Amino acid sequence: MLARSHWPMVRAVAWRNVRLRYKSSFLGFFWTLLNPLLFLVIFLLIFSEAFPNVENYPVFALSGLIFWSFFATSSAHIMGALVENASVLRSLSVPPMVFPLAQLLAGLFNLFMSFIPFAIILHLFGREPHLTDLLVIPVVACFGAFIFGISLALSALNVFFRDIGLLWNALLPAFFYITPIAYPAELIPDRMRWIIEVNPLYQFIGAFREVLYHGRVPGQEQWLLLVGLALLTSLVGGYSYKLLRPGFIANY
Repeated sequence: MLARSHWPMVRAVAWRNVRLRYKSSFLGFFWTLLNPLLFLVIFLLIFSEAFPNVENYPVFALSGLIFWSFFATSSAHIMGALVENASVLRSLSVPPMVFPLAQLLAGLFNLFMSFIPFAIILHLFGREPHLTDLLVIPVVACFGAFIFGISLALSALNVFFRDIGLLWNALLPAFFYITPIAYPAELIPDRMRWIIEVNPLYQFIGAFREVLYHGRVPGQEQWLLLVGLALLTSLVGGYSYKLLRPGFIANY
């Protein structure tokens, strides 16, 4: 889908995206560290008293929040990547795929930076490092592929129908509330549980919590589900991009 010779360009654009995101701010990259902590404070003020039975609620909340933030910001940036770089794509012979991939790499950078305050909070709550923590790497790989597949398909459609981006931004808050991030899934009534279980975000965040919150290895069925979701969305995204790419230039 993208020649090896173009990967240095992807990395350069990704680093540019990271720098531009914090260029005008006084704290710069420190916002990558502060954002999860600020959201955590809000969560604690609003929800900690509502869920007193959740052990180590700050760890529980943050283990879902940082991955939700990765999903929300990365999907939005990837989806807008082709339209936002239309002038470059019209004037230079650059593969369009460079810009969505660069946004994914920038999102991964921010995610791994957010692990720093998360590790500090884990330590403060007495959670010692485990070898199982390394399993977060393949889970992130599956989640990144899932996000990229969905967002690439939407990014290609967004070239032709600009309402796609606006609709996605309107739907993100709904996805947040139907995904057990601030609350445990056990609170959902049985008759409504299917809404949670068919939500792919619940499956990924559940796997993250298995590794980082519970310190357990996800089960075989859970791994198969994550890999299946990653492969399915990657195929859909790649096919959509390939199908729609011939019409990009005329619609930028």
